Amino acid sequence: MLAVRIFLVVMVCATSLVLVTNLYALRKARRLESTGARVEGECVNHYWPSGGYVGAICTYSAGGREDLSVRSSRYSVAPVEIGDLVEVTYDRKNPERSMLSFEVGNRVGYDTALTVVMGTLWAGAVVGIFLTW
Repeated sequence: MLAVRIFLVVMVCATSLVLVTNLYALRKARRLESTGARVEGECVNHYWPSGGYVGAICTYSAGGREDLSVRSSRYSVAPVEIGDLVEVTYDRKNPERSMLSFEVGNRVGYDTALTVVMGTLWAGAVVGIFLTW
C-alpha cells in the first residue's frame, strides 16, 4: 500500500509540473493569438534538433527594430523552405516574443488538450491518495 501511495504522490508532483508549464505556454499562445501583431517574415535557415527532426529559422521586422528571428517547432519534414515568406505573430510590448502564425493556433489546441489530459491524471492521483489513506 505504501508503494501505491508513493506512486500517486509522484504522479501528483509530475502532473503538477507539466500543468504549470503547459498553462504558461497556453497563456502565451492565447495572448499572441488575440493581441499579437502579424508581419511578414522570411525563412532564412533550418536547424536540426535531436531525434531526426527539422525546424525553420525565420526573420522578421517589428516596430522599426532590426531583423528579429524566430524558430519554429520541430517537425519530421521542414515546415517551410528557405526563402519562403511566412506570417509571424509577435507581442507588441516585447517583439522578441513571437511564433510563426500557423503554429499559434496549433499550439493553443495542443496545449488545451494536454491540459485536459494532465488535469485528469492529476485529479485521479489526488483521489487515489485520499482513497488509500
